[in-house]
Amino acid sequence: MPDRDDLPRWRTVVARLVGGPAPRGEQFDLCRRVLTSPSPPELARQAVRALLEGAMADATFSIGDAQDVMRILKAVDRGVLDLNALRG
Repeated sequence: MPDRDDLPRWRTVVARLVGGPAPRGEQFDLCRRVLTSPSPPELARQAVRALLEGAMADATFSIGDAQDVMRILKAVDRGVLDLNALRG
C-alpha cells in the first residue's frame, strides 16, 4: 500500500504528465484528451498507464519524477493502487 504522503505527490506527477509536454507524441496527446474529458474508468486507466510508461522513455522527464513513476507502476502491478486514484 502506498504511504499516505505518496498519493498527493503521485497525483502531482500525473497532473504534470497530463499538462505536458513530456512525454511527447500523438499517442500521448490522445491520452491527455482522454484524461481531460469525461471517460470510462478503464479507458482513463489505460491513458494514465500509457503516459507513465511514455514518461520513462522521454529524456526530458526529470529523474525525481521518474523515480515516482517507477513506484507508481510497481504499486499498480502489485495490485495495491488503482490508477484512477491518481486523477485530479
